[in-house]
Amino acid sequence: MGIQERRAREFDRRESEILAAALSLFTRDDWELVTVEEIARKAEVGKGTIYKHFESKDEIYARLALEFHRRLSLQLQQVDASLPVLTRFREMTRLAWEAHLSGKELHRVVLYCGRAEFRQSLPAALADEFAVVEAVTNEAIHANISRGVEEGLFPRKPLGMLLFGAQSAFWGAVQLIWSGYLGEPDQARYCDEITNFILAGLIYQDRRLPA
Repeated sequence: MGIQERRAREFDRRESEILAAALSLFTRDDWELVTVEEIARKAEVGKGTIYKHFESKDEIYARLALEFHRRLSLQLQQVDASLPVLTRFREMTRLAWEAHLSGKELHRVVLYCGRAEFRQSLPAALADEFAVVEAVTNEAIHANISRGVEEGLFPRKPLGMLLFGAQSAFWGAVQLIWSGYLGEPDQARYCDEITNFILAGLIYQDRRLPA
């Protein structure tokens, strides 16, 4: 291994350690007030080292969120495309559910980085990275929904309208779990419940309701 390669590996290792240190501090209720100095102390590096890897604390948030999205996107792409639409939908929902419930601190960062004002404040290169990974994620989800439309499972409506209720229900359920309102629920059982609810809405949303 050459000197340059060793240096690159060391740089990447230190960057991963900084991100892990930052995430460990974001368990606090006032996580947005965590300072670069605190992250440096936790990572056992100097403040200047932080800025060799990240231009700002916002970039630390962004890198954590991007890592989350890339990992989930890869998992969604690996779901067998030959599975029946509803089976594939259930599996993709399970993966997203488990990802968003894997850690409250990471979920907080992902939500924070999803805000329009945050994205608009990012350097163009970082904003482009978000756009690319989200496009790949959406492609996997949209392809399955479109197939369901073609097979007559879901009504023929614009994808945005089809997914509005589904996304609202999913995000509401995740927030309800993290709020503590349900205590310590069986997450797998609640995943089944919300998936059934979403699928019922997708399949039967255009049926006439009783007056």
